[in-house]
Amino acid sequence: MVANKYEQIARQFLGIPYRHGGRDREGLDCVGLVHLFYRELGIKVPDTDGRPYSTDWYKKDPERLLRGLLQVGRPVDLKTEPLQPLDLVYFRMGGAITHAGVMIDQHSFLHVLTRKTVQISSLNPAWKRRLQGARRLI
Repeated sequence: MVANKYEQIARQFLGIPYRHGGRDREGLDCVGLVHLFYRELGIKVPDTDGRPYSTDWYKKDPERLLRGLLQVGRPVDLKTEPLQPLDLVYFRMGGAITHAGVMIDQHSFLHVLTRKTVQISSLNPAWKRRLQGARRLI
């Protein structure tokens, strides 16, 4: 089976290590990965809200990531619309929305977790329970 073009682009990021605040191929956090992935496609997605953030930013401002995500694209109604390649997906990890990734097909997404490397994961039942929403950029 031939990989779709988005999966081919995603594979270029595999193995890049997690780095808090990372915005290049030396290390990325999930927002940096989303930013660089879309930039490869000519789609502008902000990589920050302009304010510095600590590793525990979500404890002080749990809605911070969500506020930024709501500024791009349009909402996807997860009850009536299937996810599509390039949808920006976001997840609740613990008590706050702190994680984001990019769908590369209807069932898999590109992301990076703390202390891991960039990976493609299946949107399996565990991830679906954490899924809080999606934005469609195209």
